[in-house]
Amino acid sequence: MRSLFIVGLMLLATPAMAQRQSLAERVTAIELKQAEDPARMELVQQVNVLREEVRMLRGEIEELRNADAQARESARNQYLDLDGRLTRLEGGTPSQGGASGNEGVVQAPAASTPKKSAPAATEAAPEPVAATTGNEKADYDASMKMLKAGQYVASARGFRAFLSAYPQSSLVPNAQYWLGESYYATGNYPLAAAQFKELAQAHPTHNKAGGALLKLGMSQAEMKQMTQAKATWKRVVQNYAGSDAAKQAQFKLKSTP
Repeated sequence: MRSLFIVGLMLLATPAMAQRQSLAERVTAIELKQAEDPARMELVQQVNVLREEVRMLRGEIEELRNADAQARESARNQYLDLDGRLTRLEGGTPSQGGASGNEGVVQAPAASTPKKSAPAATEAAPEPVAATTGNEKADYDASMKMLKAGQYVASARGFRAFLSAYPQSSLVPNAQYWLGESYYATGNYPLAAAQFKELAQAHPTHNKAGGALLKLGMSQAEMKQMTQAKATWKRVVQNYAGSDAAKQAQFKLKSTP
């Protein structure tokens, strides 16, 4: 009888012990979870900070894009305004409000179509150019100085004068490249493309040829001629493999949709 009583007590105690053990396990689980929570919270905070930084960077990029577009437009308008004034002072025909996107001083009169003309055709008309001194190195350096100073109208005139005065100079490819750069800097992409294209065709082994072909593609891209631009960049990669121009052209191909 006594043994039955003891067995009964043990049976009654078993659920209580099981409940006690279950509570202990639950408390342990809660403690572990609380120990992990600070690490999780820190991770969440770091993710939120990174998201905010990305959002701010996107905003800054958009602002820079807008500023760049405004600067390009402003430079082009200033260029066309100055070009018209200089042409009138020199007794030439002022550019017609920049409708063609070309530099007035190198255009033929209104009937010409400079965007489709070769460089020789656009410069065939007797337009005023900068004076030369008879010293080709001095004239070249003077034009480069104006280019570096951001005086793109003056540098374009100087390099055109140089090419006219010294057609046999070893500096002709360089002068033609920087003439293209002068046009490109002011948004005169058709004229820039003409110079870069002529340089690449006439002097394919010159150290400026790869860069000229690269800038030809960039000029075409600015004129929304994306198929031609990509084809031009592929030529740079194929013909000037390993050069800086080829690396930049490869990047352009990868980053251009």
